[in-house]
Amino acid sequence: MPVVDMIGISAAGPTALAFAQQHPGKLRKLVLESAVTRRWGNEIKILSRLGFGRVEKVTWSLIKLVLKIMPNVMIRTMVQQLTTLDVHEVVSRMNKDDLMFVRRMIETSRSGTGFINDIEHYVDGLSGIVAPVLVMYSPNDKFVPEKNAMRVAAEVRRCELYEVPADTHLIWIGKAADDVWSKRLCFLKSQ
Repeated sequence: MPVVDMIGISAAGPTALAFAQQHPGKLRKLVLESAVTRRWGNEIKILSRLGFGRVEKVTWSLIKLVLKIMPNVMIRTMVQQLTTLDVHEVVSRMNKDDLMFVRRMIETSRSGTGFINDIEHYVDGLSGIVAPVLVMYSPNDKFVPEKNAMRVAAEVRRCELYEVPADTHLIWIGKAADDVWSKRLCFLKSQ
């Protein structure tokens, strides 16, 4: 297997960390973006099992129906789950492309059994990770609080933290989006 670079986004954080631990010779660099690195809380596990377990298809069908009927309400509802800031202010700062990003994210989302598996995935002992790691996070992320990024910084020897001045978990949109792309590219191109 060739040596690769890996990007772990959101709930895929534990999978990326596990790969880094288990295949140190196959990973050149790791980028974690708004990535989960800590155990999920019991409340979110229970709510996730209820909404995305056996009734997952129904849940997504209802979300997508509301998106069609009341797109602004659904976008606000989704963003509210992703920010610690006032949702009305956050949405008012979003441009047309940002709003379309959120809409397309909702339209194309489907968790299957993946999310239920993700909420149980946790990786112990990150100190064994030898590849350089870039952790990008927003201090305003409600879904994945910054303590996830701080855990990696505390345990991984070659870790660089990058606090993105984003309004939400979605660090890829908004005024800081170009900085996220540039930072990732710069990190991956560096020796």
